[in-house]
Amino acid sequence: MMLWKWIVLAIVTGVLIFVSCASLHDLRSHGFYRFFAWEAIAGLFLFNMEHWFENPFVWYQIIAWIVLCACLVPVIWGTVLLIRVGKPVGQRETDLNLLAFEKTTRLVKTGIYKSIRHPRSIPFVL
Repeated sequence: MMLWKWIVLAIVTGVLIFVSCASLHDLRSHGFYRFFAWEAIAGLFLFNMEHWFENPFVWYQIIAWIVLCACLVPVIWGTVLLIRVGKPVGQRETDLNLLAFEKTTRLVKTGIYKSIRHPRSIPFVL
């Protein structure tokens, strides 16, 4: 029964490697770390999904579903802002490691992004 999960994870890993192949060669690229984050999310999803509906109405499952649904809010909000305000273009020759939706023409500093600072903008302090 577990074999199908490993097969699906292998397929998802292949797709993620294909999508992230340019980023995997550059350790300083955020795409390198994005690959491992997406891989971990896929693994957690695959190996935990069979337990989601075992006892659906116990208090901890209800809280877990509320938190899971609440996590979708910043994901959707951030993506919408990135597309609307950032106005991504598919062609930016200087940033070959970025995916198409990441190649924005404007820096997004509103909404959820006003709380996020880029590491290069924070002064280094010992």
